[in-house]
Amino acid sequence: MTNISFDLVDIIRTIQKQKRFIIIITLAGMALAGAGLMVKKKKYKAEARFLVNNPLYGDRNTLFRARDTRYVDYFGGDDDLDKIMAFAASDTVRNRIIRNCQFQTVYKKDINTRKGYAELMSIFKKNFNIKRTEYKDVEVSYTDYDPQTAANVANMSVKVLEETYRNYYTHIKNDIYKSINDQVIKLDSSIAALTDTLSIMRDQYGIYSIISPSRQNVLVSELKGGGKGYGRAIEELQNIESIKDQLVADRAHYISALNEFYATTNSALEFVKVITRALPPINPAGLSMTMTLIAAALLSFFFATLYVLLMAYYRKLNAIER
Repeated sequence: MTNISFDLVDIIRTIQKQKRFIIIITLAGMALAGAGLMVKKKKYKAEARFLVNNPLYGDRNTLFRARDTRYVDYFGGDDDLDKIMAFAASDTVRNRIIRNCQFQTVYKKDINTRKGYAELMSIFKKNFNIKRTEYKDVEVSYTDYDPQTAANVANMSVKVLEETYRNYYTHIKNDIYKSINDQVIKLDSSIAALTDTLSIMRDQYGIYSIISPSRQNVLVSELKGGGKGYGRAIEELQNIESIKDQLVADRAHYISALNEFYATTNSALEFVKVITRALPPINPAGLSMTMTLIAAALLSFFFATLYVLLMAYYRKLNAIER
């Protein structure tokens, strides 16, 4: 069996012999890449970046100093960033962005039909991108043929994400607010009924002194009057009055809690902080003309050289076999 020798010297000689062919292929590749870049419709990529705030700063315990705020970080943690990424991947958020940015007008699709809506969702998914960086901020980008559209979609994405993320917490607080408010309404009804009962009993027996045992630090005045049933009336008044006083105290506590929960749902509390707004990009996305030509030249040179070497090797192989 004959050994085939094709060492470095043979490679260099082959390249030298075929350098004209390699140069022609390299120039042709550069020309094709440049022509393709000139003909290709340019796309523009707009980017926006924001930080996620710690939602605990919008909690009533922190807002009203029920706990030491030094142990609450200003910036959101990994769990908060995960929630933002989950919201961005949801169809609910994407649907709002599409409708707010008037995709049906921009891309000329009927959003009210199933096919048109699916096409708009596909366009958004293809051109939209969101990622978290090592600095715990979030970068949102959108690519489009129109620079202004790309910037508008990127900024709207941040706005919708902030509203959705904030609503996640305010919705729970609103439910708590409604629950407490319903209890206050019930207490108002009970207090009004007890007030009517006490008024009737005081007028009936002529007892107008403060005799509630549940009120602390209150000097009970001397009771006057008498007669059959007077003692029982005093006992009943004390029982009813103690219940009413407790309900009044509970009502005051509930109203204080209502005010606190209402304050935590204020829209002034932002849950994300935009650090870079998206502006209409000037340069198109992707490689520049210079970098494209360099990349095309390198690839063309590599494949042309590889082709020349393979052909030389096969020719030598065939010559030996013959």
